[in-house]
Amino acid sequence: MKSAFKYMLIFITAFSIAGGVAYYCVRLFTQSADEIILPELTGKNIIYVLETLTNMGLNPKLHGTQYDDTIPRYAVLSQDPQPGATIKKGRDVVIYISKGKKENIIPDLRQIPLKQALILLEKNEFKKGHISLTYSLKTKKDSIISQYPEPFSNTLKGSFCNLLVSRGDQPEGLVMPDLKGLKLEKASVVVEKSRLNLSKIISNVNHKQTYGVILSQLPETGSYVTQNTPITLVVNNSEKNKQMHPEKLNRFILITHALSPGFLKHHVRVETDMFGPILNLYNTYMKPGKDINILVPAGIKTKVNIFIDHHLEKAIITDPWKEDTSTGDLLWESSPPQFYQPISPDLVKN
Repeated sequence: MKSAFKYMLIFITAFSIAGGVAYYCVRLFTQSADEIILPELTGKNIIYVLETLTNMGLNPKLHGTQYDDTIPRYAVLSQDPQPGATIKKGRDVVIYISKGKKENIIPDLRQIPLKQALILLEKNEFKKGHISLTYSLKTKKDSIISQYPEPFSNTLKGSFCNLLVSRGDQPEGLVMPDLKGLKLEKASVVVEKSRLNLSKIISNVNHKQTYGVILSQLPETGSYVTQNTPITLVVNNSEKNKQMHPEKLNRFILITHALSPGFLKHHVRVETDMFGPILNLYNTYMKPGKDINILVPAGIKTKVNIFIDHHLEKAIITDPWKEDTSTGDLLWESSPPQFYQPISPDLVKN
């Protein structure tokens, strides 16, 4: 028993001495090592940082890389310890390296409609660049012919992508016809047969010319035009600078008037000047409660007088140069009969 206690005491004494010597050596070494103030490494190129840390007697340890929009590629993104910290020579310095801005693969937009292409660009974190237009036989109208950067190339996120968009087949060249002096409705027929694009109709006043005729045109007569060339017609009217939508030339307005109920037929006569001279659209007897239906062109100023049993019941004027405030399109305008004179007063008889 005494022998075991003796050996244990010797072991504890030897362990204590060895521990004390080791502690003293480490303390002596650390105290003798030079202290270094760590410089700012963020943003510096990795080669420069490795050389700098090695020359300072420190051990650089790379712990990872990641994308960053501000720190260039192959530059230090962060460090540990932080700049200004005091460390001993031989210590480790942990650094993270920037991969620069994130790159995406730009999608192939060729032969895709422009609207869809813009959605794909945004989805892949690219921006719409300059859009150019040209004619193409191989690419549908409003679809992408080519792009820059090229499809499937690695490009920085947020970069601009320039697009070349098709305008479709190149239209056939035409000579602009002479429309001056024609009535608007006839001029529109000539434009339609020539497959031209009537884009604007403007009014002007010329008391020496007939109402509704073309006073001038753009482009001028004999100019080279295509189906896509916008054409402007200036039409003689009672007011200046009015505009008429070209679509009105292809529309009709339905005018309806209901006969009063009763037992006896009514004599109905409807006169109009829509075709130039005054003519009768109706001149007959109709049953009570029936509707009188009249279609008039929306693009021609038209007067319509409705006579019931030889009395002026309603006077209506449709004017394509006026617009209804609620719908934007003129349907008709009418007022009580006393505010209108019949188109042909001598035809109004009791």
